[in-house]
Amino acid sequence: MSAILLKGKQVAKAIYKQIDVEIEELGENPKLVIVVIGEDSASKFYINNLIKKGAKHKIDVELLKFPADVEEVEILNLIAKLNDDKSVSGIMLQKPFPKHINDDKITSIISPDKDVDGFHPQNIGKLVLGKDGFVPCTPAAVLEVLKFYKIETSGKDIVIVGRSNIVGKPLANLLLRKDSTGNGTITICHSKTKDLAAYTKKADILIAAIGRANFIKENMIKKDCIIIDVGINLIEKNNVQKYVGDVDYQGCFDTAKMITPVPGGIGTITTSLLLKNVVRAFKINSK
Repeated sequence: MSAILLKGKQVAKAIYKQIDVEIEELGENPKLVIVVIGEDSASKFYINNLIKKGAKHKIDVELLKFPADVEEVEILNLIAKLNDDKSVSGIMLQKPFPKHINDDKITSIISPDKDVDGFHPQNIGKLVLGKDGFVPCTPAAVLEVLKFYKIETSGKDIVIVGRSNIVGKPLANLLLRKDSTGNGTITICHSKTKDLAAYTKKADILIAAIGRANFIKENMIKKDCIIIDVGINLIEKNNVQKYVGDVDYQGCFDTAKMITPVPGGIGTITTSLLLKNVVRAFKINSK
């Protein structure tokens, strides 16, 4: 029996419908500014989709690109200006940064009320404490899939492969919450985990967010598990480039009960949630 596909398009469609209603009520277009430093193939896909979807749903998206060797002070000054600019609803910093740019320093000076990515220490603190704030969009997208497809998490063994500040850590905290997409028993695995397959084989729900193409193989999962693939990796095969996830999709398809495709899964929903956060930021900053 083949796996049920957990497609992101239907989930995102419902979110965009809500966005359209809210913007119609606002009577004004929110504005998102995306700051990009250097080049990253995976991020291009995400950014282009944001620009395209923003235009479709009446959200102005401005892209500010800088070379990889830009001075850190220039980015700090830019963020300060964007914080003070009342026409800017939300600020997004596309990561990863070049090594000479201090990630923590840049992120911490963004106004928490314009931090639509949800990475400001204040928003992360609220997430951990279960308070209301901006939640990082990729972990939030995982929760949207769980809600939309009515996937039970309470008491389930949930294994997250990847411990990044962007996905793994915030997602673990969200899945621990005492709510409809929480109450899971969470295990986080990473590059130093010994005998990784011993953990992944126990997972009722396996979430792959390690950033390595086709890393999770069929012999690493148990039958009828639910796989959520957060990864998006650009690979080349037979002189053709394509995006694949962190899971060997073809290899795992017949063993898993449910699985997200790449592309067309979590990334599709992430875009809609980022734009939803922009609308929310507009409302906060208009008060």
